[in-house]
Amino acid sequence: MISIVIPIYNKAHTIVDTLQTVLNQSFTDFEVLLIDDGSTDDSLKVIKELLLDKRFRIISQTNQGVSASRNRGVEESKYELIAFLDADDQWFPDYLKKMVETIHNFPDCVMYNCAGIVRNADGSKSNRIAIKYIDTISTINFFENPHVFLHTSATIVKKAVFNTLGGFPLSIKRNEDFALFYSIALYGKVGYCGYPLSIYIGGVEGQATSTPFIKVMEHIAKRYNHVHQNYLLAGKKNRAYLIFLKYELRHLFKIILIDEGSKIVEKMMNLLDYDIIQQFSNFEISLYKNIRLKSLTFLFITITKLRWRLRGYPRVGK
Repeated sequence: MISIVIPIYNKAHTIVDTLQTVLNQSFTDFEVLLIDDGSTDDSLKVIKELLLDKRFRIISQTNQGVSASRNRGVEESKYELIAFLDADDQWFPDYLKKMVETIHNFPDCVMYNCAGIVRNADGSKSNRIAIKYIDTISTINFFENPHVFLHTSATIVKKAVFNTLGGFPLSIKRNEDFALFYSIALYGKVGYCGYPLSIYIGGVEGQATSTPFIKVMEHIAKRYNHVHQNYLLAGKKNRAYLIFLKYELRHLFKIILIDEGSKIVEKMMNLLDYDIIQQFSNFEISLYKNIRLKSLTFLFITITKLRWRLRGYPRVGK
């Protein structure tokens, strides 16, 4: 049995399509918790008109944000396995069937991810799948490349570890899914379904991904700090996490340098935990802080990325 948690806030324009893909699942042993987070559009009306299925439960609350909604869904759920689905994403009919197969093959994992498709509002489409795991079901070292493996609507977790980590952190308003799922991956094995069976719908009205970096910088830093604290609490066991941490931050610093400048990079560094900054040499830190060395900084980052690629870590493909 699987509990499916769907947070809803003003998604009347997408929720019907999303729920139809749940109703179309070939695996049917599930419950669905629809958390209406104080919607001001017709979301609640649309849901009530659509659903007579007893597997679906609607829970209404005052607007508290997506993290509180997902946490409420898990709290109200009946089962140990929790699948997340956003109200503007979709699943192919065999998504749950293949994920259950992955769970049965690797029952000791704490989290399960699935490959998927990115479908944008402009009609473009791409696959989100790790080349080395195409059409396979296996365990993975999640920190080889979390961005290839992870999408919230293609993730199932065990309730026990979710509760142990306190769920989605309420104080983080951006990257809250990374904060939780990266942390979970530090505490056990991760299973992976290499079949593209989830669909991320990009460019949908109401998505928050286009907010300027400067407005969400504090929350992104909180995400890094949250995960790193869990790395320390987990006993510093996952070396791949540190390798990826530096790779991801270098990429972020490069983007900030291009879009915002070295002063914003320095502000970002000041928001990060001391132990995170200690992972970088004094030479590298000085590069990021000196705008006159931008060309050298970009060359340095490119070289470190090439080293990362040479490790054979999975990239998006097919």
